Amino acid sequence: MAIAIGYVVGARQAKVNLNHPVSKWNDRAPLLGAAVGAVVLWGVVRLYNGDVSALYIVVAVVGGAIVGTAVGVLAGRLAKKGARVEINVQAVAATAVASALTAEIGWVIFKELINKVEWPSAKQRIPFPQLDVVTGTALQVGGVTIQRSAIFTVAALVVCAVLLWFFINRTRLGRGMQAVSQDPDTARLMGINVDRIIVVAFALGAVLAAIAGVSQGLQNNNIDFRMGFLAGLKAFTAAVLGGIGNVYGAVVGGLVLGVVEAMATQYIPGQFGGSTWKDVWAFVILILVLVFRPQGLLGARVVDRA
Repeated sequence: MAIAIGYVVGARQAKVNLNHPVSKWNDRAPLLGAAVGAVVLWGVVRLYNGDVSALYIVVAVVGGAIVGTAVGVLAGRLAKKGARVEINVQAVAATAVASALTAEIGWVIFKELINKVEWPSAKQRIPFPQLDVVTGTALQVGGVTIQRSAIFTVAALVVCAVLLWFFINRTRLGRGMQAVSQDPDTARLMGINVDRIIVVAFALGAVLAAIAGVSQGLQNNNIDFRMGFLAGLKAFTAAVLGGIGNVYGAVVGGLVLGVVEAMATQYIPGQFGGSTWKDVWAFVILILVLVFRPQGLLGARVVDRA
């Protein structure tokens, strides 16, 4: 980042011949050399002794900028035929100063964050916040025990599925999203802002992922850095099971996958039953669907015609 900021500042000070295009590397060699030399020598000094004085650091940065500039000038001279930027002292100085200031400020901020902020351990489980309404005492319906977190998950699924269906099928933005998914070039010609549609799609996916993360946190009562790996595999399995690109198929695939895991855990006897084998049976279902119905349960077979 320091090199990039220093280069931008220095490039604004450089005299560019606007009558010819700027070559990619030859003209920028002195500026890049000054930035890289300053930052590299500053980093070496910091690694050698972290508590050096500010004056010593300034001398090291300036020396690195001078050496780097000399190397850049030499590289530019070797390719003088393609060089189209005039080298001036002001651009080199601006690059060196911007790189030094950015690197020093970044180092101070990084050191303060590391030393003064109490960071949680990534290897430990962190308790998930408990909500009385959602994570209270389990409900008894007949002889069946239903966790409140499971009710929240199913309710969130229904609400999200209905709202997603309405958004995709009843709004202009949703219909534009369908058009972009089918043919982005034609959609752009029809006046649809493809970039905006892509941003909305990613934002919508982030919102749904956040809801899914809250649901899983309420189910497990703890969170850790590995909790999303298996859930992501299950989500992909559910999407393939229902049909890639089919929103309703993803909902059905997720429900079928959950029922299969629960039934396998409860009713398959012997060493192939129990909770330790539920993930295995889920992926067995995925393999069977890929072999016998690759388009998924609700997916339509698409035929390309010449």
